This record gives sequence, structure tokens and C-alpha cells, in this order.
Amino acid sequence: MKHCDACSVDFTGDMARCPLCQNELHGEASPAAFPAQQIYLRPRRLTVEIITFVTGAILLLLGFFAYLWSWPIPIVSASATALIISVLFINSAILHAPRPLRLMFRYFYIMLAIALVWFVATMNHVVTMFVIPITCLVSLVFDVVLLIVLRTKAIDQYAKYLAFDIVAGLLPLTFIPLGWAPWDVLVMVSGLVSLLVLLGLLVFARRQLFSEFGKQFSA
Repeated sequence: MKHCDACSVDFTGDMARCPLCQNELHGEASPAAFPAQQIYLRPRRLTVEIITFVTGAILLLLGFFAYLWSWPIPIVSASATALIISVLFINSAILHAPRPLRLMFRYFYIMLAIALVWFVATMNHVVTMFVIPITCLVSLVFDVVLLIVLRTKAIDQYAKYLAFDIVAGLLPLTFIPLGWAPWDVLVMVSGLVSLLVLLGLLVFARRQLFSEFGKQFSA
């Protein structure tokens, strides 16, 4: 350990001067008690950058299709605002929360539950045509980013959440035969993206996925 003669304190890590009195330290450097934070911050920052880029792309597409198909401005504005608020919350949690990923998964489920209650109370088809599909799509994009950044670790730790998100993305398809989605483009996109994520998992991580589900349901 490094030792400060002035303070009579030992320090781990390779420091040149005492952080208390700035006196020169003597002795052999030893490993610090805590690992360098940069190792853990790097994947979080990469995740935030990817999510921010994807969100910007979604907002551009939203504006393009809104202009192309003359969507109502209040609906487009509300959807864009909800997306921006959600992404700001997600990015903040990823950077600062001790265990942000489980918090993110549960946040999407809370949003879906609120949307369903809103729809049951009002029977407003805006919820089933826009709010729920967009929430499902954001959740699926989050899953894809997670798989890109963490790779096999994402399946090891969050397999059940990935499965729940795929099922949640397919559920809006039931709105079509029920007549709850007169404009069904986003509902169809939600289902398509869910199937693509499922296909990717089955092709590239089938054994690991089945192994994780075996652990979940064994004993």
C-alpha cells in the first residue's frame, strides 16, 4: 500500500499524493478496493447513445408519416412527448440507477397497465392504435439494444423479460379482430418487430434461451 507519513494513513491504488494533505506517498502500489468505474460506465453510455439515436430516428419517421398521412397534430404531439419523456427517464435510470435494467422492464409494464386502464375507462381507440403499440415498440427496441450491448449476458439475466416483451408486442394484434384498431399500421408493426426479435433469438441464441427457461421452470 501507499503510505502518507504526514497523515499516517495507508491508501490502495496507484496514487502519487495523499488526497487529504497532498503529501507525497511512499511504498508499493496495491490494487484499489473498488474497480475502476469507467469499466462499468462505458456500456451504459453506449446503451444511452444507441437509445437516443433510435429515438431520434423514430421521431423523424413519426413526423414523416404524420405529414404523409395527415395524422391529427394532437395525437402526434402526444405520442412524441410520451416517447421523449420515456426515453429521458430510461437514459437517466441507465446512467444513475444501481440496477437500471430491471427497472426499465418493469417501467414498460407499468406504462402498458396504465394504457389498458385508460382504454377500459374511455374506450378511446387512440390508446389501442397509438399508445399501446408505441409502448410495445419502444420496449422491443430497448430489448434489441440490450442484446447488442450485453449479448449473451442479456439472455442469462433477463430471458423472462425478453419473453414477456415479445408476448406484449404480439398482443396488440388481437385489437384488429376486436375492432379496437381501425387504423392498424402500428399494431401490425408491433407484431412484426416482436416476431423478428423472436426469430433472432431462436436463430442465434436458441440453446441458451431454452437453457434459461429450463432453469426458470425447474424445481
